[in-house]
Amino acid sequence: MITIRRVEPDDADAHALWAEQQADLALRYDSPDLVLETSFPTLVASLVGYAGDGEPVASIVLRWSPYPTGAGSLELKRLWVRPAHRGHGHSKVMMGAAEAIARKAGATRIVLETGTEQPEALALYDRLGYARIESYGEYKDEPDSICYGLDLPVRVLVLTGPMGAGKTAVAEAAHTALALRGARTAFVDADTLCEAYPSPPDDMVNQTLLMECLAALAPVHRRHGYGLLVIPRILEDPADRGALAHALAGPSGPAEVSVVRVDAPVEERVARLRRRETSTRWLEWAVPRTAEQGDELEALAIEDATVDNSGRTPEESAAEALDAVGW
Repeated sequence: MITIRRVEPDDADAHALWAEQQADLALRYDSPDLVLETSFPTLVASLVGYAGDGEPVASIVLRWSPYPTGAGSLELKRLWVRPAHRGHGHSKVMMGAAEAIARKAGATRIVLETGTEQPEALALYDRLGYARIESYGEYKDEPDSICYGLDLPVRVLVLTGPMGAGKTAVAEAAHTALALRGARTAFVDADTLCEAYPSPPDDMVNQTLLMECLAALAPVHRRHGYGLLVIPRILEDPADRGALAHALAGPSGPAEVSVVRVDAPVEERVARLRRRETSTRWLEWAVPRTAEQGDELEALAIEDATVDNSGRTPEESAAEALDAVGW
């Protein structure tokens, strides 16, 4: 069992492990002058795995790929486990930690480069479901270079809630928080996508139109490398989560959908609705409707978490929402 820590780029333990890996590769490839890079301008994270006695025994580095491997590609480097500590699954654990960080960063794909003289690495990547891809990078023309890729599903955060709860403001704040973190994120205003008149009699909220629009946008977002989507939208049907997952599916399968219900007391919701610049006719419908929606959404219980958006800023509620679903 190892403990994984995120370390600074100049961490001495990480650099010592990288030096050991460099020496090992120099022997395997009969390249005594081999010098591996130790500076990563597009660094996302450097991880070190520690044994129970505190000894650093494993490393891995994540960076945004500087090569033409597709927007949103995150490259793994420096996977290394000290020989005396092999055979305990440490490489798999390090890969799992790296993949989790890649998902939180909004990567759409993971790529890596290895070689014919590293059979342990080849076997590991095959077992983990990585597929061989066209060679890239510094060694792309070398016959012993082998590259792998893994497509990641898009992750979707839906902020649901009754009218006036503040779900759109919280969604915008969540998107901004992710962007400030350096994640690859996109904000999609679902209501705007399906704002159309007249609506079909059996689909007054234009849900079918929304799903078709999202399905059309999904490959565009992926092509531009956005692996995180934040969407404010009232979900009123138990099937909505599955419909979103399939509408936003990619090469690796359905999207991973998390739902957070944003709520506030009905009196506060009504006050917010009244502050909007809208018609009297709309208010006559919206005021009683928000009370109904609150009860309906609570009974539906489609959400993974609920955030109370009363008497606080959207940023505070967004931070709680992101934390609640592990984003």
